Amino acid sequence: MATSTTGIGALYSDVVADLINFYDNMVLLPNSQLVTNQYNLSGAIGNTVKVPLGNDIAVGTSSITDSTDLIPGTTFDFAPGSVSLQVGKRGAGTFVSEESLEDGGFETVRNAVVTRLSRSIAQATDRAGFNTLASGAETALTDIANVDLANDGISNAALLATADCSLVMSPMAMAYAVKREPTVKMFEDIQSDQHQMVATVRNGFVRTPNWTGADLANATQLARAVIASDDIGETTDAIKASLDMISKSVANLRKINAPTDDAGFYAAVVSAAHEFHLAAELNGVGGIASGSVASVAQGLANQALIEGLIAQAVGCRFYRSNNVPSGLATA
Repeated sequence: MATSTTGIGALYSDVVADLINFYDNMVLLPNSQLVTNQYNLSGAIGNTVKVPLGNDIAVGTSSITDSTDLIPGTTFDFAPGSVSLQVGKRGAGTFVSEESLEDGGFETVRNAVVTRLSRSIAQATDRAGFNTLASGAETALTDIANVDLANDGISNAALLATADCSLVMSPMAMAYAVKREPTVKMFEDIQSDQHQMVATVRNGFVRTPNWTGADLANATQLARAVIASDDIGETTDAIKASLDMISKSVANLRKINAPTDDAGFYAAVVSAAHEFHLAAELNGVGGIASGSVASVAQGLANQALIEGLIAQAVGCRFYRSNNVPSGLATA
């Protein structure tokens, strides 16, 4: 790194010191409540980790006579499998001119740079994770056909124009690994009289399904999709996201004994449009018409319902994210 001013040196030091804290506050998936299995590969050789999967547990014999063999054949053999988690690189960059420091003020420039870099790599991380959860790959989804999770949302795609894919997940649905924590580098572009700052992180995700013990390709995923309209102002109730859809996903996860978090909850990660649909549904149950002064209080009440009573009734914690697969075509 070459610098010509003390101001840019101080800015670089502050960005380096603050980037990880800002990143941690903006990223959602590297969160133990959402993803239990996390691996730190920093300092290790290679960029791939084998994540172990246990095979299904057979139901024990309920009535056994004396001196009977308790291990019938190979029913209870422990035959673990694994999936490979490979990390990828996320990055973002920004320019800082000498004039921006002179005219914008140090704190303003610092906050803008830290926020821009940390938010960019945080969003890239979450998008990679949610794409992986929904389809098995980091590639951006363009069509609902790309989603291979079981869908508990709208079953008739012909009713939709475009759709968002919200996700209901067990904390054991994915594994996460980090190889490089958020890192900042800078160099001086003398010709343009500006400085270039880049932030990078190396991490990755892989789905960790409930392995059948016989054929990993046919394993049961520990997450469900809720596909519904991506229109915040959607007027057709039949294609809005609903609590019934979320509840159905929870029930389907419970049916296969998908693990919950320590408090017994799954996570429902919903798009902004689906969050509004759910809030509007609550407003419709004796709520106050939107636009009135009292609707602010109603909004707080809705939030309390979603986080408290509704969460307990439906069985999941609600999170909103702009990084779930959105704007998907339906044809």
